[in-house]
Amino acid sequence: MAVELLISPPASGKTESCIQRIKTIQKEHPLAKIRVVVPDRVQAAAFRKRLAIAGGSLGTQVGRFTDLYYSILQKSGNDMPLASSPLLHRLIQEIVNDAVNEGDLPYYQSISGFPGFILALQNSFAELKRAFIDSESFIEITQSGTPAQKDLGTLYQRYLTRLKSLNWADPEDINWLAISSLKNNPICVSDTRLIVVDGFDSFNGAQFQFLKLLSEGANEILITFPGESDSERFAHHRFMDDFIKLKELLAPTISEKNYSIYLPDEIRHIEKHIFNQEIPSVMSVAQPILMETRSPADEVREALRWIKKLVIRKKLPLKSCIIFTPNPSVYHPLLRLYADEFGIPVTFTLDESLEKSPAISALINLLNLPVKNFNSRLLINVLRSPYFEFLMDSEIVDTFEMVSRVAQIVEGRDQWQEAWDRLTSTVDQNWNELDDERNAPKLPRGEDAIKLKHILDAVFQMISPPIQRSSQTSWINWLENLLDNLKFYERTDNERDLSASEMFREVLRSLVSSEVVVGERQVDYQQFLVDLLGTLQGERFRELGISKQPALLVARMTEARGIRFKAVAILGLSEGSFPINERPDPFLNEEIRAELGLEPRLQREQAGLFYQALTRSDQYLLITRPYMSEDGEQWEESIFWTAVKKLFDPSALIKINPDKGLNLTNAASTQELLFEAVRLKSLPQKYDFLLERWQNLQQARDVLKARRSKVPVGHFEGFTETIKREINEKFSPNTVWSASRLETYSTCPFQFYVKTMLELEERILPSLDMDAKQRGSLLHKILEETYKNIPDPDNLTSVIESLKKESRKQFLNAPRTFGFRPSLLWSIEQEQLYGILEQSVTALAEDSTWIPFKYEAKFGIKETLPLEINLNGESILLKGVIDRVDKNASGQLRIIDYKTGGSHLSIKDLVNGLRLQLPIYALAARDALGLGEPMDGMYWKILAAEPGSLKLGKFSNDASSGVQATIDIALSHISRILHNIRSGEFPPAAPEDGCPSYCPAAQWCWRYEPGW
Repeated sequence: MAVELLISPPASGKTESCIQRIKTIQKEHPLAKIRVVVPDRVQAAAFRKRLAIAGGSLGTQVGRFTDLYYSILQKSGNDMPLASSPLLHRLIQEIVNDAVNEGDLPYYQSISGFPGFILALQNSFAELKRAFIDSESFIEITQSGTPAQKDLGTLYQRYLTRLKSLNWADPEDINWLAISSLKNNPICVSDTRLIVVDGFDSFNGAQFQFLKLLSEGANEILITFPGESDSERFAHHRFMDDFIKLKELLAPTISEKNYSIYLPDEIRHIEKHIFNQEIPSVMSVAQPILMETRSPADEVREALRWIKKLVIRKKLPLKSCIIFTPNPSVYHPLLRLYADEFGIPVTFTLDESLEKSPAISALINLLNLPVKNFNSRLLINVLRSPYFEFLMDSEIVDTFEMVSRVAQIVEGRDQWQEAWDRLTSTVDQNWNELDDERNAPKLPRGEDAIKLKHILDAVFQMISPPIQRSSQTSWINWLENLLDNLKFYERTDNERDLSASEMFREVLRSLVSSEVVVGERQVDYQQFLVDLLGTLQGERFRELGISKQPALLVARMTEARGIRFKAVAILGLSEGSFPINERPDPFLNEEIRAELGLEPRLQREQAGLFYQALTRSDQYLLITRPYMSEDGEQWEESIFWTAVKKLFDPSALIKINPDKGLNLTNAASTQELLFEAVRLKSLPQKYDFLLERWQNLQQARDVLKARRSKVPVGHFEGFTETIKREINEKFSPNTVWSASRLETYSTCPFQFYVKTMLELEERILPSLDMDAKQRGSLLHKILEETYKNIPDPDNLTSVIESLKKESRKQFLNAPRTFGFRPSLLWSIEQEQLYGILEQSVTALAEDSTWIPFKYEAKFGIKETLPLEINLNGESILLKGVIDRVDKNASGQLRIIDYKTGGSHLSIKDLVNGLRLQLPIYALAARDALGLGEPMDGMYWKILAAEPGSLKLGKFSNDASSGVQATIDIALSHISRILHNIRSGEFPPAAPEDGCPSYCPAAQWCWRYEPGW
């Protein structure tokens, strides 16, 4: 039969020649059947459109090789049911399990249970079948190879045998079945007058075999191919190997007519000279075709802006534009994001991974909860997910999160049960606002804790799977019921989520079908989840409705062939991005790939891909690259970029500096326009419809300007005069202040605002230990009870005996009292803490002139009167708890405040207003509690068993000395603090040694500096 091979460079009219041949045959034979085969659905749609415009679509079928395979199978009655991806996943899992159980998989046995292994096998088997490699040939080659190759050969043979025994076909079997049918009945295509194969630049093994058999039965075949006969150009290397195979296999008539290349001058210049050793004279261009940007994100923005300009100003149809990307994982999310901002509908030839759908990602988190023992972080995320209806408000979820942090619930229902047992049996401890060592979150206790326990138990009950092993169908029924109860499908309301959830349903249906075909298997929940997640790994979905509207097409570089566009943008021409860094196949190394005739994974002809992409455009071309890497280093240009750049003078290159700003007429979105208008400090009148947003952005600009100032100034830096009335209502003269609250303001006014005005708390992940506040409260309690329950606190032996007794008692009750979950090291920690406390009480007893007589002396708390101070005619109320008051023989007092930490306890901290507690407590002991005249005071570092450097009795300055001098300093700071608070002054101020990590604003404060 007649086979013609038409070879010529891109854009030389090959597809047009095909259309003219079709029209000629239709003119001579109006009822003739004609088939056109193209590589993909995009090219099929384009060919149909061109054929319809030319008037030759009647009687002509356009599709892919797969469509022709199906047509032949239907004619021969040799069609078989096609296995879905979930069915194939289950089938491969079964043959792997059988091989392991029978000892036939010595090399891969250790990784045989991983979902990624099954998916990798599925891809390798598909590649082998596309290359038309049967099991016998593969076994023959692999048996003399490595242990890994022998295992792969065993699995491939088992896979083909099992598939055949089930009488099902995988997608690649369609090739084999069609080839078999054509071999047995060559005349089944004899009723087709012409078969056109257009738009390909390579063929796989099965396609070569099919073309050979087709040539023996078809009336006429016309195959087009890019390149030039006997070409030695580097740009044509990719095509020439397959061109030679076609000549040897089909013995075609080679047509290499005189052609004209229909390309713009600059693109034709590239096509003619790219990768040639001889460098021609450089060319000048009217508009740059090479663009350097700072990052891939900037690349995407500029490419989309370029396309939008052409669509609006040059009236190009959007569907006549395309972007080629070398790395979908990097560029596709950016294209989706910025195309949405720019208002550009976009469609991708590569469907999106089902796992990356937000709805399916949330669902995977939900299903992983039982397997991950209800990990606290994962549990809270699931409860907050918008895709599930748990019938609880956000405040309840916040409370669960707080309980998990305070009670150190890392995972497990048993840990939650322990926490509820402790909380339901106790009442509110009311430790808040005692001091910075003992402030603690207000946990739900008693009846409140019981209600929350019932809510969470209901959640656990709902999402906990049955314990017994079940069939896959039973597990899917359980899952569907769970999703119905959570209203998952009802809460997926946008197109992307709807498409993903529908594909997920299809996966579940396929899994049910697979059990019917392969057989029922009893598995536990964990194995069911492994199978389900493994199946989802290979699934992709397409958004509903996207293909129904004109849209910008985004394709991979490997798809740059056949179809033509008005405008083409090629992204990622930096080193390592494109050409891509090549990696060997872990299953099929280069040696065995060469022996089998598979496409190599190393030293691939990427230059041919680039050549094809360059020549896809009939009018406009843009090539971009990022010039800066993620770590801020210079990103070198790729060899392909260099090859193009050397063909042109500097007029072809433009480097985009985003810091220079953008002309308003080139803004591709209202966001860009407004941003640049703020930069220019002017919004032209024709954009008045954006006036409100413009004013908001002006305010944002002022905020940023204030935050960049070295000195905090203005109401964007915490000077909130506008809310002075609300501040003074909150902090009225009746407000009772704590020393720790005043110290917080002195440390950082903004931290005070965040903690006190906004009432925000730092978020700390649960850990297997007490936190600092719980430990501080416990140690304070032990010391209080130790001294309070003995008649002679100056007798060290009695003190230590009391310490032993109280330590045992408090350690026993500590988890319940303070709401934490003891770790496995709790018994060891008790011994360590007791040793520390014994050293502390021993060191405190060394100065025998002072005898303890008052413990946990409260003022302004519960029924006790506050300390009242008159400052500048205003009465200030203070509260607190004095850990310990000692008395000497003269009846004078020494104030002791216990600290578990050791920082910020110096004279300097008092002078700077960072530590006010000790002088306030000295004043309270005298004036509020009437205990006597304080002569001294100190901070006692419990863990270090030593005093801090500040001693009230030894303090002196130019004005005075002793306790009263420290009180005067404290009062001056209190006066300043209260005046500033009531004036609405809350500027952020990082301490000299940095900010504390526990500050609630640590994650977002613009002046945060890590420190203590």
